[in-house]
Amino acid sequence: MKHLSKRSFRLMIIDYILFFLSYIVAMFIRFQLDFVEMRKYISPIFFFPLIMVIVFYYSGIYKYIWRFATLNELRPVFNSGFIGFLINFFVFEFVRRYISDIFTLPFSVAATASVVGVVFVSASRIYWFSRYSRNYKKQVDGIKNVLIIGAGDAGTELLGEYERHPEEGSVVGFLDDDPEKIGRNIRGYPVLGKINQVMDFVEKYNVEEVLIAIPSASSDQIKKIIDYVDTTKVRLKTLPGILEILDNKLSLGFLREVDISDLLGRKEVSVDLKEIKDYIKGKKILVTGAGGSIGSEICRQVLPMGPKALFLLGKGENSIFEISNELRDKFSDAFIGEIIADVSDENRMRYLFSKYRFDVVFHAAAHKHVPLMQKNPTEAFRVNTIGTYTVAKLSGEYNVERFVFISTDKAIKPTSIMGASKRLGEIIVKTLSNFHQTKYGIVRFGNVLGSRGSVIPIFKEQIQKGGPVTVTHPNMKRYFMTIPEAVSLVLQCGQFAQKAEIFVLEMGEPVNIDRLARDLIRLSGYIPDQDIKIVYTGIRPGEKLYEEIFLEDEDYEKTRNRRIFISKSNNNEINKEKLNELIGRINIMIKNNDYNSAIEIIKDYIPDSNISNISEGALITTTIKQGGKKL
Repeated sequence: MKHLSKRSFRLMIIDYILFFLSYIVAMFIRFQLDFVEMRKYISPIFFFPLIMVIVFYYSGIYKYIWRFATLNELRPVFNSGFIGFLINFFVFEFVRRYISDIFTLPFSVAATASVVGVVFVSASRIYWFSRYSRNYKKQVDGIKNVLIIGAGDAGTELLGEYERHPEEGSVVGFLDDDPEKIGRNIRGYPVLGKINQVMDFVEKYNVEEVLIAIPSASSDQIKKIIDYVDTTKVRLKTLPGILEILDNKLSLGFLREVDISDLLGRKEVSVDLKEIKDYIKGKKILVTGAGGSIGSEICRQVLPMGPKALFLLGKGENSIFEISNELRDKFSDAFIGEIIADVSDENRMRYLFSKYRFDVVFHAAAHKHVPLMQKNPTEAFRVNTIGTYTVAKLSGEYNVERFVFISTDKAIKPTSIMGASKRLGEIIVKTLSNFHQTKYGIVRFGNVLGSRGSVIPIFKEQIQKGGPVTVTHPNMKRYFMTIPEAVSLVLQCGQFAQKAEIFVLEMGEPVNIDRLARDLIRLSGYIPDQDIKIVYTGIRPGEKLYEEIFLEDEDYEKTRNRRIFISKSNNNEINKEKLNELIGRINIMIKNNDYNSAIEIIKDYIPDSNISNISEGALITTTIKQGGKKL
């Protein structure tokens, strides 16, 4: 019994006394007031509790910190009580038969004493726990009051965390829409009413924080709850989605401010991790654009699947340095290679493919900002089109097993240079798939929440500065998906890929950007158009009012994943001669900065596009004035 603490030793003494008393109770139950008969079986009274305590010790009962206990910790007490009963009975029966009949323990006395003893011990532990809980409640005076929405498992666990950490706040009760729960108590805390009454109870109990403890809640459910809460009067926090806390013990550390991703990104995502792991494990994986929003998340999700090596390729050294450090902190034993390179540099890329012989390539490198690419069209074609051609072609030449190209919804009926350059990338990958054994795949989806330079970080920055928040058009709509959600589906598409199928991700309903801005303002504790103004700036060159995921004239085939479809359109394929001609024309256009030629290329290869010209106004023609003179 090494390293036995004083508190554990005291518990052992208490348990010994309780089992001693239980033996006396059992004797009275068995023999009533027949003291003559009792004296025949009194000799085991000192050894019975000793054996029970020894069994409890080796069962680990005294390692528990009972002030933090739950009903789960009482189960081993009952199990140990049963084991102790068996050991006691057989030990004393052996002694009676082969040593001396002085130590005789009747079966009924042993069984009764064990049951009564376990009840006594359990009651002592419950008393210990309840006394500690009452002491906690006494300590919370003056601490902020907290109201929990959701009287389920997560809400109960959250309550337990507040009981263990009273300095964080005092729970006044729960709200829940289940009529069976309203009016009842959870550990002495009432389920006060329905969720739509939240502000009534906030005022009644002077609540400072409202906590949404429903990890399984959908985006629509979260929106509904937020509509009931006046964020100008009370702070609103939430637990993240169920996938983020799966297999982790819930704690106060999971609580965070309600984010826009809770309103837009809590969709059901199901992927076959075994299928994905089958083509990742033990393979050399290349991720281009690894420092970007999508590329870095691909790295985060791929690395736990056990690749032989993960190569992070990017043009910006800082972003590659950051994601590399992040991954090495989490996976210190993994092989991670950092590569600084331009995907459109064929000589550099050929050297890398010949040296490392990649097995799987995720091509996420791209210029993605529509207004910037309108001003720099040759860069859009150089990276998004020629870069894709280079990486896809080399993947085929060096027998890469799988190649996955990250495309965009802006490639559908493109109205921007960025969209057109990505659409040409799709055409190139589709064509190359006919000449190589590599399994090519193209994944097309819309905006991802929180990506660098996207609308949400911009809105947040504008709100922090006190406004105004700039929205291009009150009717503009966009599809949104969280980055982890999008990437998990991308990885599933990699397993489905065969002959450059265009995989289209189902992204739910499009989101009104004006409503999005107003929700963000409310979540930040302000009132739209009063505290923070909203200004409409007009649609920028190359932008659409509504994005499209599916073309009207395209047929779509379902996959095993209900969130992934395959486009059956054949308008993304050309022959080898046409491909060589396309690449030649683009290279000449880039070399000569010939914007008229760019328009001709788009017309010839993307007949459904809506780009008639690249006007001088779209290019960088800013006039700098100083002292009234042009420089």
